[in-house]
Amino acid sequence: MAAATTFFGIVDLIRKAEDALIRKAGQTNPLDRACTLRGIYYGTDWSLDYKIESKRSEAGARVRNFGFLAYTGGNLPADPRPALGAGLFNDLQESQSIHDRGRNIDIGHVLIGLETRASQKMREVHLAGQGGTGIEVVTWLGDLGGGVASLARRRASAPPTRLPSVEIIFNNSTSDYGVMDNLEGDVGGYLIACGTSPGGAPIFLGGKGIADALSDYLPLTSTSQWSTRASRFATALGAKVSTAGIINITTIVDQLTPKLYDFAVWYAATRWVPSGELLGNAAVNACKHMKGAAREVATVFVNTLSKSIASPSLPIQASRPFPAPTAVGSCDSNLLKAASVDVSNVRKQLDDWRKELGSLFQ
Repeated sequence: MAAATTFFGIVDLIRKAEDALIRKAGQTNPLDRACTLRGIYYGTDWSLDYKIESKRSEAGARVRNFGFLAYTGGNLPADPRPALGAGLFNDLQESQSIHDRGRNIDIGHVLIGLETRASQKMREVHLAGQGGTGIEVVTWLGDLGGGVASLARRRASAPPTRLPSVEIIFNNSTSDYGVMDNLEGDVGGYLIACGTSPGGAPIFLGGKGIADALSDYLPLTSTSQWSTRASRFATALGAKVSTAGIINITTIVDQLTPKLYDFAVWYAATRWVPSGELLGNAAVNACKHMKGAAREVATVFVNTLSKSIASPSLPIQASRPFPAPTAVGSCDSNLLKAASVDVSNVRKQLDDWRKELGSLFQ
């Protein structure tokens, strides 16, 4: 066996994993399998995300694991390794980003989106201070809000006349934030097994499983779902669409900008403050760039979706022209202001957040 390199290959690996989880772990419900398979990539001590993040900061990696637990609706993945065996487990973990003839998709994003949609609360409840709902955070908001924070942090240390372009958030060699495979995974997380309700509760008909739903979605034997993915996803965000693209672009950019800003603040405070990577004046200086960066990222995101609606055979990938960098503004975040003075203030906010999220599942 080996890691998947094609859409057919990842469908085959997931089908084998589902068969093993049914036979050896008794997971007959596809939503249970989605949770278990998601844990290969996110939110567990054996996940790829934890393996990477714990090298940066053990505390930060633990915070991220708690975040995934909360954002998915309190789901704790079962350890799949006894059922899958080391070979299949490793093949799946090494197959997160699939690149197939110019079309990419992140399977970890697909699985966590699919799983989270099963929770009505995570589809509907706005998480205070984090910009959106659970399904938004585990897909596009988490990716792009993190990108806003990263861009603001880069700009905080750059000369005012040489601010980095927002393009780096959408086109980068590390496959972070708004790159094609992440965006395609986010869209897939909203749409796979959604029936006629993009972003709605997953629907598995006739004994179908995750591999079946993924096969139906990807352009394998049919392109009916794939060719409409950008338009269906955009409508889930509130867009009005036509065959030419998104009609109300400015309205959607206005709606997404504060969401991205809120999550960017949260991302910076929970990822870089606990690790000591963003402290003192650096926290406030990054904060001063976040509102401008949020609007730029929202603009690129919405324009990218609009272009993909008009040309559905093309990948969902940002392209030029990109907005010019926004001049530095003010820092309106009490959380990042607190981080610049006393890290214990951020820890207190994290504790309050844990208590608040915990109450959702009581």
